[in-house]
Amino acid sequence: MSYRAVLFDLFYTLLYDEGTGTREKAMEVARAAGIAPENWLRGWQAGREESDRGAIPSLLGRVSRALSEVGYEDRDGLVADRLTGLLLARYSPALYPDTRDTVVEVRRRGYKLGLVSNLSRSDTLWLREFELDSHFDALVLSCEVGTAKPEPEIYRVAADRLGVAPEECVFVDDMPSYLAGAKSVGMTCVRINRFGSEEPYAEDEHTEVVPDLSIAELRELLDWLPETAGGA
Repeated sequence: MSYRAVLFDLFYTLLYDEGTGTREKAMEVARAAGIAPENWLRGWQAGREESDRGAIPSLLGRVSRALSEVGYEDRDGLVADRLTGLLLARYSPALYPDTRDTVVEVRRRGYKLGLVSNLSRSDTLWLREFELDSHFDALVLSCEVGTAKPEPEIYRVAADRLGVAPEECVFVDDMPSYLAGAKSVGMTCVRINRFGSEEPYAEDEHTEVVPDLSIAELRELLDWLPETAGGA
């Protein structure tokens, strides 16, 4: 097979996050406002898809949507502001040790690089602050294109922006359902599972997909990928 482009997922492929404890503090703020924890979580999750698609353009907007979902009237906006501040710091992101070297080597071999991620606008700053955006020829973020994995359209957008056919793309992701979406448009799929366990993917177990390659670390991709783009 001849490949011209490699597309990467972001979370748990290139980058991971560690909890900071502020998510739990936000839960306490919601509880103090009279919102039961299970209701707050329901309201928060209700806005996820809209946030990922860019329909909710800010974290404050998602928090306000969550409060409205659970019937909380935040007249002065103080609860929403407090929750937004805490949730802005809910993650402590970090790159995996093999991320940058692997991405740089793939580009050195002549492949076009794309990033395909379900990402809310409030998290896009990570790409700039880690200077990840400079490594990619195309950033296809759900909040900007209005479609999200595993919908076929987001993969087609990525291939189109790179100027290649889907069949010329290798797609690397940890989620089986997202790999299935890529396969549906003809991409070759590489599953990365850095956890060494299927437990984190319990909600995705219903997806039946056979990846073309399974790896535990990103650097393993280099042993499989042809030395030059377009090579067999």
